[in-house]
Amino acid sequence: MNITLRLSPENAKKLERRAAVSGMDVDGYVLDIVQQELGSDTQESAAPAVPYDQWKREFDAWISSRPSRNPAFDDSRESIYD
Repeated sequence: MNITLRLSPENAKKLERRAAVSGMDVDGYVLDIVQQELGSDTQESAAPAVPYDQWKREFDAWISSRPSRNPAFDDSRESIYD
């Protein structure tokens, strides 16, 4: 089956970045996501089995994509003694 997606330029860039972080091309990355979502009906609530290195890359990419809630917050060790 072939599917055409119409993504905004911003979402297309995000998809390209996430695919690159996971070490895949966009087609393979999207296929992997779809296969994970469709998975076995008996394991819908179970987390997909992903190698730790891949999970870490994807998690770090997700964290990096989130805006800081307080960029001025100083959480250095020295600041707790002031």
